[in-house]
Amino acid sequence: MDITQDFADANFIITGYEPGSIFINNEPYQHSLIVNPDSLLSPWEVNDISDLNETTLSKIFEDRPEIVILGTGETLVLPEAKIISLFAHHRIGLEFMNTSAACRTYGILIAESRKATAAIISP
Repeated sequence: MDITQDFADANFIITGYEPGSIFINNEPYQHSLIVNPDSLLSPWEVNDISDLNETTLSKIFEDRPEIVILGTGETLVLPEAKIISLFAHHRIGLEFMNTSAACRTYGILIAESRKATAAIISP
């Protein structure tokens, strides 16, 4: 899927997605990553939803986004309740989606100038 739209205020945008690859600024990435309009953390040391914890999520908590879109791969996988509680404790919204939907949603939120982060888990 090619995602083409101009996001003038974003330095890092998701420009495409296909199973196994996420394109950030037209560059392919085949591993887990965290992206927001101002930064890209790649690779991200999370390879499975069970790897999520306070340490692996610390970069997100430091950046204080309004909302995090968590892409969980080809299918939607929900994390343990303690992960959801961590985001509530930090007052950060959290949505879970398959990766394709997460990439599209991140683009929409960025186009609306929302302070959003996409955290994409790639096995």
